[in-house]
Amino acid sequence: MSSLIERKRLINKRFGTIDEGVLGNVEDVVEITWPDISEEYEVNGSKLIYKLIKDIDASADRIAEIFNNGFYEMVHNTNKEWHLYSEKIVEKVRTGDYNFYGCYLGDELIAAESMAIHRGDRIMEWCSGCVDPVYRGKGVWRYIGVYNNLIVEKSGAHFGFVWVITSHRYSQMAAERAGYVVMGCAPGMLFYGGMDKRYYRPVIIMYGKLYDAGRKHMQNWESVLLTEQSEKLVSLVRESF
Repeated sequence: MSSLIERKRLINKRFGTIDEGVLGNVEDVVEITWPDISEEYEVNGSKLIYKLIKDIDASADRIAEIFNNGFYEMVHNTNKEWHLYSEKIVEKVRTGDYNFYGCYLGDELIAAESMAIHRGDRIMEWCSGCVDPVYRGKGVWRYIGVYNNLIVEKSGAHFGFVWVITSHRYSQMAAERAGYVVMGCAPGMLFYGGMDKRYYRPVIIMYGKLYDAGRKHMQNWESVLLTEQSEKLVSLVRESF
């Protein structure tokens, strides 16, 4: 009987030893929103304007065109290929959990990036970004990470993350310029297809960053319990974190 009573004491208890000092009040957590932020940067003599794409109905065809022109790997990936179809883009944005921010050269939308809100975890993800190949070399990626960082910071999210390909160093550099740090490596995690009906599985780097309340209420490093393998990774992440 005593052992049963002891086990019942574990019901509705946190798993592991969590410092009471990191606990926050759920009532204080704000809803994540889509900030309407416009930023202008000069790159290689061109003025690039990054801003929220407000009229998704009017812009969906152009967004789909950009991804069809420049993100070949989305084909046959059912989690991503909705970016290739204007009607599916509109459908996703209308859920409220996805949105698009764009880079403009004059009045022309030359790059688009989808972002997602994971409301349960209070996270904002940089999903998929693409520059129309016609406009590559204009320096879009020079400030895309800095701009994305502003979006997440103003959104009320606790944490931001992005999975980055290893065949494009500029994507990694964009995340690092924004103060995002390497959280892990996922060899073969994603399915990258193509119109030729062939595919491969790339090596992916995960970057992440805590914001305000997220950092304040994170579990203390001293309380983590690790295997020998996970300890090696954690020690590297903690150095940058």
